[in-house]
Amino acid sequence: MPSQEELVNTIIGALKDLDQDSSESDKLASYLYIADSRLKDYLENFERLLQLQKPTRKQLQQRGKILEQITYLVFSSLKGVSSIKSFQSAGSQYDLVVSGDDISWHPVCKQLYMDISYRDIVIEAKAKNSKLPDKDFARLCSIMNENYTGAGLGIFFTLKGATGFPDKKSSRQRKISDCRLRQALFHAQTGKFIVVLDKDEILQLGKNGTLLQILTRKIRDLRELSGLPTVPIEQFKEIDLPPHLEELL
Repeated sequence: MPSQEELVNTIIGALKDLDQDSSESDKLASYLYIADSRLKDYLENFERLLQLQKPTRKQLQQRGKILEQITYLVFSSLKGVSSIKSFQSAGSQYDLVVSGDDISWHPVCKQLYMDISYRDIVIEAKAKNSKLPDKDFARLCSIMNENYTGAGLGIFFTLKGATGFPDKKSSRQRKISDCRLRQALFHAQTGKFIVVLDKDEILQLGKNGTLLQILTRKIRDLRELSGLPTVPIEQFKEIDLPPHLEELL
């Protein structure tokens, strides 16, 4: 019987030839993200701090620090990661650049629609209790264009998402603005992706596979511009139909 490591390597090899738009890709890609066992405690502490009605300054600082620690643990859990570096992007804020070089990183890039020539991922953690403003989104676009040209994917970890994005349970957007508009234009101009996670999505990252499942759905949505919020990972099928057709499912 093959060992677990041999089995995982076989699956990773199979992923290289798999269509990332296939639902089967979501299932197998879970082997590419094995959540760090320490994440559970950090996510629980993060959620506890989020529930405080009137957090002190010290508690707010702690919340930001824990979010950065979660970000590190999450991306160090990806198969094939060979480098995680910190960079100072604004003021005292330190963010991460993640990259990989071995064979395991190739299916990660493919799953995330990244050209292997642009295999770095830039991550910013924002613990502010407000939506990400357009100026912050624009700054990351600039960083990926000028400072980290080898990055094909940018990711914001936020509490409340970004301006211009559809809220959960909202109706379909007929026009786009703010960060959502800049996201679409940046992708159209460069072929690169920038996506935004909110606190509800971050709290799911303690489960194997969730990071890639969430990111691929967000990237697919950017490619399609459906005008709808990202489907939760608990909903296995992504359904986008008018009511009179959806009732036939």
